[in-house]
Amino acid sequence: MLNFSELVALDGELRNTPTLTLYLDGRSDNPAWRTAWRRSLKQEEGRLRRALVDAPHEEREAFARNIEALEAHLSHRRGALDAPGWLGVVADGRVRLDAALRAVTPTIGSWRTGVALAPYLCAAEAAGRAWVVVADSRAARIFHCDDDGVRRIDTVRTIAHPDHDDAASSARRATFHQGTRGGVGRDVAERERREARSRMLRTLAAHVRALTPVLPVFVGGTPQLIGEAMAAMAAEGVKLAVETPALGARARVSEIARAVHEGLVQLRRAEEQDLVAELLRRFADDDLAAAGAATTGRALDDRAVHTLVLSTSFVALQPDVAEIFVRSAIAQDAKVDVVSGDAARTLEESGGAGALLRFSPFRSAPEPEAALATV
Repeated sequence: MLNFSELVALDGELRNTPTLTLYLDGRSDNPAWRTAWRRSLKQEEGRLRRALVDAPHEEREAFARNIEALEAHLSHRRGALDAPGWLGVVADGRVRLDAALRAVTPTIGSWRTGVALAPYLCAAEAAGRAWVVVADSRAARIFHCDDDGVRRIDTVRTIAHPDHDDAASSARRATFHQGTRGGVGRDVAERERREARSRMLRTLAAHVRALTPVLPVFVGGTPQLIGEAMAAMAAEGVKLAVETPALGARARVSEIARAVHEGLVQLRRAEEQDLVAELLRRFADDDLAAAGAATTGRALDDRAVHTLVLSTSFVALQPDVAEIFVRSAIAQDAKVDVVSGDAARTLEESGGAGALLRFSPFRSAPEPEAALATV
């Protein structure tokens, strides 16, 4: 999958070249809508042509040449786009980029020098990698999930009587031979099973802790074991473990991939809500945040922005303003987040745009002490 840094690099190559950028919503849940993206393509083409009606002849000819190149490139496509979103970039009559996107973007066409960057950030929500643990009473399987799929990387097994058991444990087992009957024998057997399971979970937690610590760990398996596995990981200092009851002990690869995707989206939604809540709190409490397009634009002009935050609706309804904001943020090494869902709806109540600031450009400078003395 295309990443944002690659798109920025392409924009650098085309920064002085008139470029056609087209983002398409690739969703097609209804079979009758599998080719809806073609209608969207035609609608955006028509909108851009109308916007160029008063442009110089050479520019209109360049636009037409790029449209023809894109349509020829897509002519072989049949049915759906087979991705939630799609991005095409055409310059000098040649398709420079044909990329499936991992999440939905607004349908937006752009004709400008360089690539339209802002809509891409709407598709960043489902990106990510994760670890998955699926445990039952006999073993725990560890998987790694990324854009290339799901791979099992390790298995930690339950060992009832490990070789390194102490002498007291061995003597205790010798007390109850195979002929032992009654509750005492069952109690000993059950205690040993619990101890073996606890050893397995402690070993599992140590394995997980040694993996990439910044990635989330989704924990599923036998319902009775999920809580114990979570407790073992907490004791080992694993920071981001997520209980995932939907993952059963015999989960298939496709089920693991789906659970990870849904889990990453939920984590992203929670992070977005926290981000917007922090932005609005700081905007109300002090001047270290901006809310609304006007104040956000001023903060960007003053190069005061640490994190630019836009809603998906702001990008879709005001693509030109969003593009200016995103480029200004990148130019001052600010982080850019586009939020959706509940976080977007909350931000839209304040104009759909905001920023966390490095310093406040809104505070009036204090009068020099000498000036105050003469008042």
